[in-house]
Amino acid sequence: MKKIIGILLAVCLAFSCVACGGGEKKPYASVEEFVQSEEVQQQVQQASEQYQADGLTITASADGDKLVFTYAVSTQIDAAATIPALEMEFDAQASSFTQVIQQMREQIEVENPSIVLRYVNADGSEILSREFTGSTESEAS
Repeated sequence: MKKIIGILLAVCLAFSCVACGGGEKKPYASVEEFVQSEEVQQQVQQASEQYQADGLTITASADGDKLVFTYAVSTQIDAAATIPALEMEFDAQASSFTQVIQQMREQIEVENPSIVLRYVNADGSEILSREFTGSTESEAS
């Protein structure tokens, strides 16, 4: 489980590096434009290829001001047994996601960006979804 959370964090931090830069004009007009950029698409593809052998597919999309990472496992897992471990790791890594959201505010023309992590089982059912808003708390669904 920690390996998967590590993957989540690594991809998010890679996105923050893509967004690094200075200047007053923000390079991206929207989260959608950011997600569709060549740099981000390459990062997602590399991460997905790296963990495909482990049965994990990673995708990124935009939903308004939300940057949505979907992590899909190829083999069905016991969701009920997995959720507590995921929740603990999400809580432990919340400050890292806050840093990525700050980078989003600096690089994308959005006022209230957030990151949504969706963990999806092989049958397409959602195991856990968590939205990080940059505050000290995040919301689980």
